[in-house]
Amino acid sequence: MGRLNVLLIDDHPIIHVTLEAVVRTAFPGAQVHPETTLAGALECAGRLPDLGLVLLDLGLPGCTGLEALHRFREAFPGPSLVVISATDDAGTVEAAIAAGAAGYLPKSSAPSLMLAALKLVLSGGTYVPPQVMNAPRPPRARKLASTADLGLTGRQREVLRLLMTAMPYDDIARELRIPENTVEQHAHAVFKKLGVASRSEALIVLARLGLRLD
Repeated sequence: MGRLNVLLIDDHPIIHVTLEAVVRTAFPGAQVHPETTLAGALECAGRLPDLGLVLLDLGLPGCTGLEALHRFREAFPGPSLVVISATDDAGTVEAAIAAGAAGYLPKSSAPSLMLAALKLVLSGGTYVPPQVMNAPRPPRARKLASTADLGLTGRQREVLRLLMTAMPYDDIARELRIPENTVEQHAHAVFKKLGVASRSEALIVLARLGLRLD
């Protein structure tokens, strides 16, 4: 694998510093290209045919809502794209994932969580912040209140909770003090009950249903 090119689009210098440090920790040797406007980012992306990761702020100057995401995705559908935003309401997160984002990172996230989320995205997964899945929803918006209502065992709920934090299987095994293949068995059982085939799909389903992780 060649050098990873990362496009960082945010109009706040402090965010550039923070996220560039996270990226370089997660992917040593990565080349980070900071931009402060959508126009500048689009121009820069056009010069990077091997662009691998895009970190995109939703609150760019001259853009509202998901406009920046839609415009960037229309021009460059290929690179993995993670939204970074001060907003973390469930509706915005779900809409961003539906619009082609592979992840959604609130700016208030701890650097360690950002690091794990970016690694998950570049490994082909999708990251949704846990607080979104734990956010209360109106009763009529969902029939299930929490993951307990899915009929999961206590251990399956523990595995699911850790999966949703972007923790790899081997780390979950160490955390729960069980074999890694047992973690995988619990994960597959959870996916079956959710009607999905992967961690990425589970993230989206849980966020969409508004289920609490308990």
